[in-house]
Amino acid sequence: MVTKTRMTLEEFLALPETKPHLEFIDGEVYEKPTPNRAHAELCAELIALLRNYLVESNEGRVYTELRHMERDLNWVYLPDINVTLAGRLGPFTPGPEEVQPDFAIEVLSPDDRYGRIADRIDFYMRSGVQLLWLVDPEARSVTAYRRGEAPTFHRVPETIDAQPVLRDFELDLGALFAVLDA
Repeated sequence: MVTKTRMTLEEFLALPETKPHLEFIDGEVYEKPTPNRAHAELCAELIALLRNYLVESNEGRVYTELRHMERDLNWVYLPDINVTLAGRLGPFTPGPEEVQPDFAIEVLSPDDRYGRIADRIDFYMRSGVQLLWLVDPEARSVTAYRRGEAPTFHRVPETIDAQPVLRDFELDLGALFAVLDA
């Protein structure tokens, strides 16, 4: 949902946190789509798998709905899941993170619209995110976007990797989407 009033980045940052979360894109406020159970199940599974891998590898940290800001592009956004490599983590500060994640994951919600998703993909690639996974619960697929490369489409029973961000992380799509059948 778009609010009717345009505002500056500073005005948006002064707003209190709300649920559903708000994002700021080119001067307009958007309500982040409300997730359904399939979205929540997939996010929980991905976070668990990534956290387990990152505890062992010590390559970085995984977060969910951590607010990020890209001042130059006039965006404040909350990826469903994101990974920031250890060497790029700054100290904890109030407000949105200004270090962009290295790896972002967006799980599609029923209310997501194609134009909004296309804009988000473009934004992630321009903002410096090295890897974006767009997870589609209905199609049981993952589209991987890597900076400077053509997107790749993956379906069950494939296994995909998270390179160039995570050295050895692999995701079995059959096992991931099986959580929707439990």
